[in-house]
Amino acid sequence: MLATIGTELPAGGGWVFEPKYDGIRILAFVTSRSVALVSRNGLDKTHQFPEVADALRALNKKARKSFVLDGEIVIMSGDSPLRFQELQRRMHVSDRVAIEGHREATPAALIAFDLLLDGKTSLVAEPWRVRRRHLAALLQPPGRQSSALRLSDVDEHGEDMLRRARDARWEGIIAKRATAPYEAGRRSRAWLKLKIERRQEFVVGGWTEPRRSREHIGALLLGFYDVKGDLIYAGHTGTGFTRASLATMYKRLARLERKTSPFSETPKTNEAAHWVRPEIVAEIKFNEWTSDGRLRHPVFLGVRDDKAAKDVTHEPESVAGLSRATRRAATRRAATREAKHESKHESKHDAGRVRTGARRVAASTASMASTAIGEPNVEPTGDATTEAVVDGLAEIERGGGDGILELPSGGLEVSNLGKIFFPVSGHTKGDVMRYYARVAPAILRAMHDRPLVMKRFPNGVSGTAFYQQKAPGDAPSVVRVESVSDERITTADRLIGGDLATLLYLVQLGAISVDPWHSRVGSIKHADYSIVDLDPGPRASFARVVDVALAVGEVLDAHGLHGVAKTSGASGIHIVLPLGAGVPNDGARMIAEIIATKVAQRYPKLATIERSVKARAVGAVYVDYLQNIRGKTVAGVYSVRARPTPTVSTPLAWAELTPDLDPRAFTVDTVPPRIDELGDLWEAGMRRPNTLDGILGRG
Repeated sequence: MLATIGTELPAGGGWVFEPKYDGIRILAFVTSRSVALVSRNGLDKTHQFPEVADALRALNKKARKSFVLDGEIVIMSGDSPLRFQELQRRMHVSDRVAIEGHREATPAALIAFDLLLDGKTSLVAEPWRVRRRHLAALLQPPGRQSSALRLSDVDEHGEDMLRRARDARWEGIIAKRATAPYEAGRRSRAWLKLKIERRQEFVVGGWTEPRRSREHIGALLLGFYDVKGDLIYAGHTGTGFTRASLATMYKRLARLERKTSPFSETPKTNEAAHWVRPEIVAEIKFNEWTSDGRLRHPVFLGVRDDKAAKDVTHEPESVAGLSRATRRAATRRAATREAKHESKHESKHDAGRVRTGARRVAASTASMASTAIGEPNVEPTGDATTEAVVDGLAEIERGGGDGILELPSGGLEVSNLGKIFFPVSGHTKGDVMRYYARVAPAILRAMHDRPLVMKRFPNGVSGTAFYQQKAPGDAPSVVRVESVSDERITTADRLIGGDLATLLYLVQLGAISVDPWHSRVGSIKHADYSIVDLDPGPRASFARVVDVALAVGEVLDAHGLHGVAKTSGASGIHIVLPLGAGVPNDGARMIAEIIATKVAQRYPKLATIERSVKARAVGAVYVDYLQNIRGKTVAGVYSVRARPTPTVSTPLAWAELTPDLDPRAFTVDTVPPRIDELGDLWEAGMRRPNTLDGILGRG
């Protein structure tokens, strides 16, 4: 969870305030077997701060449970955290002897300000006050805190905390809404960053030649990314360096040198410029922005390896840039806004409730209850039912393509079954319906109780397509439609999977692929699996995707985890981890991020978690964990894909992941007999959820 820049001190009683610690943001994953200190861009910092890791191991032994902390690693002087410049001496050191020397000379501490997992209890969906009580209970008993592990300071009074910050010359304070849940991976208005000095990260786009006796670098050329993804020049700085830091920076930049400027408009420089790939992020303090958008008196503070360059944008003015009168006026506006927020919050106290029954479905399916993953009580579709439906579809197609298909739950009107959906192979709309009828026993289990997203191809795969989230207003009575609501998504009538009528109705609307949510209507805030999506770059072969899938398998094995591999039906592979009950959607994303990061670190030439396609290595496979964000979906298991030929997203045995694996071999024609021969590999693999210790452990 990341803070948004605040321009005013929030008013009202619903906020708490903490110092803005001047260090490295860290998630600490702790089990009886291991400790991992992971930065916000996925770097493992455990070996660089051994005193923090040792303190967390000791706490685990005393508490006798696993946990995940959110906090900041800072350099300490007695009981006082020091500024970011002091941390520069340690955060890039990798030599063990040097690290041990720093451990004594510049000791570090983790200041913990949030707790996401407490034993087997997920706290992500709980309000801040509940998480804080758990955090205090974990850290405050005698003997549990140490010089390397501390509990953050908290104040209910923002003005008092802001006064302390000014007196002690802190960077700023953080305001947190006390009723807010933890929004993993998101920048939220529930956390406000209130800066009392102007400083932010900038991307280094080049350097200039030094003058006179100065060595290595004259000045850094700095920029930020705008909303279009262009790198905008912001100014230059040669202040804040030591001779040693100039030499270190020159070595970093020389490896990245290129011939052309990375800025959208090439700046004019006083000395000859050298351009670099925009990968290095620098922390800069400055006096103000000039009227022409340049930094006035910028000072280099250090390099941030815990933030990706693409995430650096122009930060809005915070409290540092406001006059006292402006701050008072802003505070009055904040009080008014807070009152409106509280009134709105009280009127929507039931917003998290799932509302059902927008339209009744047949009694055989309306009464179905959600059960444990892998064991849904889906509508019966035995061999006799399947053959009857397949024969009925074939008869309608032979008779002109329009008719009423008789199903166990009632009649479904279908039309244009003879329309060619796949011109290359000649497969029709009727062929797609018959495929889904044949695999219904498997696919209905997998999509049971899940909202479904459609990508509609009314004129086949070569025609124009469009996405549709909401159910049509004229959906027939045999189709399952429910009103799905959550406090942070829009309430809408959605098609819900689990019965054959709804599945075939999607195809009737022109949907080829079935894309289910990762959660079910009875637990819409909780995912029951986490997905690692392997997406090949332009020059990556499918054999390379297989190699990365095997690398994911190695990481899973090392953690005592298991997952199901399936073809995406296109050019990728999905690795899906079954989860136990109660894992928030953000928790599922966090689990996938941990795995993806470890794979990319272990195999940097094969795999990457870099979101920017231009910044990825040639031939690398993108290990995507962001498909777990609520609202995103991937093709469901056994779904047909809108490719030149009707390929299918098909579960695999791990032994099938070989260099000669061809995803084009899995089609609407070959998958039904494969299920008859091998059984439902998806259901077998998803039956046993992964444990918390396995997810957090490092092996």
